[in-house]
Amino acid sequence: MTENNDNLEKLVRLSKEKGLKLTPQRMVIFRILSESNQHVTVDEVYKRASVEYPMLSPATVYRNMEQMVDTGLLTHLELSGASMRYDTNLDEHHHFVCSKCGKVSDVYLDKVNYKFDESCSQLGNAKVNSLDLHLQGTCGECL
Repeated sequence: MTENNDNLEKLVRLSKEKGLKLTPQRMVIFRILSESNQHVTVDEVYKRASVEYPMLSPATVYRNMEQMVDTGLLTHLELSGASMRYDTNLDEHHHFVCSKCGKVSDVYLDKVNYKFDESCSQLGNAKVNSLDLHLQGTCGECL
């Protein structure tokens, strides 16, 4: 429970630093994000938040989460063929996706060095700003 409280406090602190108002709706979204150890979708957050706030709309949850992305509190996690997921972990990390259950787990790699094969790559003078690596396989629970 302490980790959840730490995550909630971090989200509240960063929100204040970034100038986001702490509305009741935003606070319930923060609490859900801090309690979740998963990479959540807007729909998942909405379903949990609407229990406390039945008048809350999916659009409000989406708008709030996008504002959190815009201010750097969350990041998008785009996985092909899946709903947009949101990530509260702002540390440099990558992801493992289970091909059976779809669970997404954070992965920390010591060093990722890459060198483009210029004979096959068609990037020209492109500059890479970040590396987003998704490992795929079967998680331990599905084995």
